[in-house]
Amino acid sequence: MNVIAKNAQAAKVGADVLVLWLDDKGRFGEALQAVDKASEGYFSARQQAGDLPEAGKWALFHAVEGVKAARVLVLCLSAGEGALRQIAPAVWSQIAEHRWDKCVFALQDVPVSRAARVFVGALYHSAYRFEQFKTISDSDKKAAKWRKKWQGEWLLEKKETQVEQDLAWADALNAGCSLTRDLGNTPPNVCTPRWLAEQAEQLAEQYEDLSVKVLKTKEIKALEMGALLCVAQGSVQEPRFITMSYQPAKAVNKKPVVLVGKGVTFDSGGISIKPADGMDLMKYDMGGAAAVFGAMAAVAKAALPVHVVALIPAVENLPSGAAVKPGDIVRSMSGKTIEILNTDAEGRLILCDALTYAERYEPQAVIDLATLTGACVIALGSPRAGLFGNNAELEQALYLAGEAVHDRVWRMPLDEDYLEMMKSPFADLANASSVREAGAVTAAAFLSQFAQKYDWAHLDIAGVAWQRGGGKGGTGRPVALLLEYFTRLAGKK
Repeated sequence: MNVIAKNAQAAKVGADVLVLWLDDKGRFGEALQAVDKASEGYFSARQQAGDLPEAGKWALFHAVEGVKAARVLVLCLSAGEGALRQIAPAVWSQIAEHRWDKCVFALQDVPVSRAARVFVGALYHSAYRFEQFKTISDSDKKAAKWRKKWQGEWLLEKKETQVEQDLAWADALNAGCSLTRDLGNTPPNVCTPRWLAEQAEQLAEQYEDLSVKVLKTKEIKALEMGALLCVAQGSVQEPRFITMSYQPAKAVNKKPVVLVGKGVTFDSGGISIKPADGMDLMKYDMGGAAAVFGAMAAVAKAALPVHVVALIPAVENLPSGAAVKPGDIVRSMSGKTIEILNTDAEGRLILCDALTYAERYEPQAVIDLATLTGACVIALGSPRAGLFGNNAELEQALYLAGEAVHDRVWRMPLDEDYLEMMKSPFADLANASSVREAGAVTAAAFLSQFAQKYDWAHLDIAGVAWQRGGGKGGTGRPVALLLEYFTRLAGKK
């Protein structure tokens, strides 16, 4: 499925449905005005009769005289980007319910910056399905086949390069978000570290400028990644350290931006085992890795001229006779020793070795993404991820990118005082604080000790990577933020 730009007059375009708009004051959009004229005042009459929708609603009209499209779907939009984004699921619901093959959107004059990107991106998000492990009926198969062939057109009266770029951006975002959601939604008996590495290799086959290297246990041991290995030692699933490099010929950055994604494919908590309630959601503890996969796919799909490296430490955290124990002391790749106080504080252990490994790239910046702490969920909930870092310019760039695409973060403190809470009498650092306060900040403070040789930002995405409750599933966040960040880095804002 995809949406393309097309130059045509709304009343003269053939389609299963033509989508038009008016605002919450009753003022017609330009295309609705034109269609109203072509239909000899049909929609003005419907407005007088009270048949047009109120703000946030829609109304469907069939076989309107003077209009070539078989149906006209009229949306009523209040001001702001949010209204456009929020109505998209309802529009897709109607399209999917009736399986309209060709849909034309005449929304070009909606007073929202980059309206095509906002609306089409939300439409793609609504169309996502994860049915790989369900028994599919004949009807479901037909629906899946229909989704693949579905065609949308964004109507323009003249050629507009920006709109075409925005549609391409939305298409790239869809590729990245769908991959991220697929990886996160895959059950942990399938999504193992080895399987995740295989997905990276398959992704590299799709894009010429993307290359992959996978390190196995022997090679990880040779690098002396003791923190990563201690997390993996309780599971029969061997760890993997995945590197991906996207390096187009004319990249604007000589030094790469390195993305690091936490890849705990299932997190039981280890010896410090989690409560059973909701533990199934711990398949999403590789949400950081999934988002890095999605970001690499989106950047490659968009063919952005940026050099990006991805590092994904992938492990499974389980309790066994071989598992790391509270009280153990391990040596990280950096040489720093770490006292294990809580085996459920495992994400920072695999990340710290990946952050050390990142030094060899002499990076322009390093951004790590991790479903790291429940404390961040308590602090910020699901609207925003937590943002920490050691460089104000990098943090500001990520913050502004998130604001621009409604994939928001909030800048958090990282004072030296928080590091004091991570001191150990027996090792250089402890992997958990001895007090409950500021859990998200102390985790970031721990990571900061392994990111001192470059500009670094840490995104705690525990609250945003998946939805909870009856509609549980991966969200695809923060792929939009990352795609926008790299779009701006490439000078294509």
